[in-house]
Amino acid sequence: MDELLAMARAKNPGLAAAALDAQAAQVRIGTTGRYPDPMFRTEFEDITGNGNRYAPDTVGRVKYTVEQTIPLWGKLDLQRKVAVAEAGAASEQRRAAENELAARIKIVFANAYATREAIRINEELLGTVAAIARVAQSRYAQGQGGQQDAVTAEVERGRLQADLARLDGDRRNWNAQMNALLNRPVAAPLAPPQALRPVPESIEIDRLVERAQRANPQFRMDEARITADERSAELVRRNWYPDLTLGVSVFDADSNNDREFGGYEAMVSFAIPLQWGLRRAQEGAAFAKLAASRARRQATGLDLQSQIEAAYWALVSAQRGERILRDVNIPQTKVVLRSALAGYQLGRV
Repeated sequence: MDELLAMARAKNPGLAAAALDAQAAQVRIGTTGRYPDPMFRTEFEDITGNGNRYAPDTVGRVKYTVEQTIPLWGKLDLQRKVAVAEAGAASEQRRAAENELAARIKIVFANAYATREAIRINEELLGTVAAIARVAQSRYAQGQGGQQDAVTAEVERGRLQADLARLDGDRRNWNAQMNALLNRPVAAPLAPPQALRPVPESIEIDRLVERAQRANPQFRMDEARITADERSAELVRRNWYPDLTLGVSVFDADSNNDREFGGYEAMVSFAIPLQWGLRRAQEGAAFAKLAASRARRQATGLDLQSQIEAAYWALVSAQRGERILRDVNIPQTKVVLRSALAGYQLGRV
């Protein structure tokens, strides 16, 4: 199992895609919380011409302007916090994909092991039925048994052979599924599973639920998205307050066909937040998204608890059934079978 899990982590394309998404989200942190690029502008003023051609005759003044927008009110810090929370959600998404892949591999491995055991048991039964069929045919040939016994034994042998054929198909199916999870060719050979991983003997369901709510990647991903949506809603609220744009200009003037420094200018500007309807709509969308994320986290918690409880009681039921089969049914059945076979060979039953 450990070899399969290591191979899947290295080769599964779905897990690789989730890891790349997490890496991209981590890189995006470095692109947020920064000032926007400055703007450069050139203006040509007092252009004159003689009317006979399109090209200008003289340019009175050329102005060169550099402008820089400065986000205020902590907007850059909020943008960075949103990116950090989104990167955390992407990292938990990668963990969730890894957990899901591991669970699928373990399930396929357990089914492959069960199929292998079923094949082994059916082959043992086939040998027993074949022995019974030979005894039945011998007794019938000696006139000590009925034809029905020989026919029934042959029918049972045919049923077991059909079961073995079906189980062989199941074995090939589990091998194909495992190869797909490992990103290998479907028909690639796989060694037969040798043993199952041990199951803890004592499991407390309350501790499992508490652990899931604390460490489950799906739950932590929902919490990271709530944090990102909270920061985004606060950022939308602060968009009511305008950013500041500063600018400085230098210009030269035409003096007797010579360009010379003509002075400089300074500029301060900001947007006037008059689009109230637009901003209220943006606020409504942001807070609705935040409420949806909180509801999604609650739904995830309930779903996790339901899945854990269902798996727990299924495990308890399977363990009880296993103990009864192993300690009571199978030993008694083997004794009955050996006794009946011995009695049949001696002609007593």
